[in-house]
Amino acid sequence: MIEDQTRGGFFRGSLRKAIFSILLTAIVFSLNACSTRERAHEVYPETHWLMYETPGEAGWSSESLAKAKRLWEEIDSDAFMVVHDGAILVAWGEVGRRFMCHSVRKSFLSALYGIHVAEGKIDIHSTLEELEIDDDPPLTRDEKQAQIIHLLKSRSGVYHPAAYETPGMKDRRPARGSKKPGDFWYYNNWDFNALCTIFEQETQTKIFEEFKRRIADPLQMEDFRLMDTYYHLEDQHSIHPAYPFKMSARDMARFGLLFLRDGRWTDQQIISPEWIKQSSYAYSGVPDRDGYGYGYMWWIVTDKEDSKYGMYSALGVGRQMIGVLPEYDIVFVNRADTYYGEMTDRDDLDRLMDAILEARSSAPKTRPKFVPFEIPEKPSTIRESMPSLEHYESDFRLDHEEIFVETIPYVIGDMIGDTIRLRVTGSNLLVTDNLGQRLILIPRSKREFELEDSQIPVFFEFDEKDQPAGIILDASPAWKVSGQIISP
Repeated sequence: MIEDQTRGGFFRGSLRKAIFSILLTAIVFSLNACSTRERAHEVYPETHWLMYETPGEAGWSSESLAKAKRLWEEIDSDAFMVVHDGAILVAWGEVGRRFMCHSVRKSFLSALYGIHVAEGKIDIHSTLEELEIDDDPPLTRDEKQAQIIHLLKSRSGVYHPAAYETPGMKDRRPARGSKKPGDFWYYNNWDFNALCTIFEQETQTKIFEEFKRRIADPLQMEDFRLMDTYYHLEDQHSIHPAYPFKMSARDMARFGLLFLRDGRWTDQQIISPEWIKQSSYAYSGVPDRDGYGYGYMWWIVTDKEDSKYGMYSALGVGRQMIGVLPEYDIVFVNRADTYYGEMTDRDDLDRLMDAILEARSSAPKTRPKFVPFEIPEKPSTIRESMPSLEHYESDFRLDHEEIFVETIPYVIGDMIGDTIRLRVTGSNLLVTDNLGQRLILIPRSKREFELEDSQIPVFFEFDEKDQPAGIILDASPAWKVSGQIISP
């Protein structure tokens, strides 16, 4: 009897376990199905972006966004985008034009670190000494105790001169040896530049090619080109170069959406969610920017009274910005034309973003309607017959510079080097400067060309044999530089 009861209990227990197992499997399947359905409904740009047919499809007021656009038209911004739930809500200005990214580049590198840390190629607790990282003049033994994680947080304590520093950064740089690694936050270009050297050393890759392979290509960036990147070396200051990018607003928005989606792009996990979380956590307060903290080369809004609380941003000179705001499922992108010395005011940009958020009026439609977002190509504007491009192949030394706008952070050494070479490559007249920058010259007339993207007019002077003898790059009212042909 006891045996039968025990056996019956055994079978009843087995039955309960079987039923529980079936139910658990069904629940897991149901959850996975829901997750799959949710992911299937997530919108991502493919070759081109999609845009909401009307703001109401996304739950925004058309009238309120029209007011926000009038506000945008009053501020110094050349391109502005808002992406909501994977599609474009607004796109104003030249969103396909490649502007200088300036310090936004640092967040690009942070993303690449996340990929390679997850793959075990980089240990962020390695010290500079262990990595055999030095500089000229040399680092001290104490400075070499800084770890990669300190550089990511801009807390290395290494206050060595660096490339690509603005005058303000140089003025604020603490004295060497005044702080220990990890103890103090200072926005430090030495940290950011040395991180590039470390990245390339540890991964045996090149930053720009790796960005293209691991990020730009999977995200199907529309305008990104390797020719719009270069290493900016100032060896009189440091052996570690900066790594400038040029990029369009619509490509920067793809990068922001990658972070908004926790590093996932369609069915591919490009960056781990853990790295996204670590990067966007405020490890340091920012002394001169109330309400901001700093993560792994990202800026974070820490003011709980700010409607954008929790937004983390990649920021650069001129208020270049990729802002990721998870609470609203939004990516903001702002571009300013620093080719001509333009800068978006911080308060103006904050007011604009607040106006966008206030324009949200309802929940988005379950099945919103989209339209393709494409930018028409600009027609050629050659105004007269002109010589072949080979006629302009020359080398020039730029020897006279005028700066009219004090706020321009870089002219010679960023916009253009001090010597340039013009050569025909394919169907283009390509300018290469002594820094390694490559720029396309677009013909407008025999004497006038235009630098692609910067839209800076370039004028040629000719000698008595009608050969190029001089060149003028005229970014008035911001700056102007001229030079003469280098004799063979």
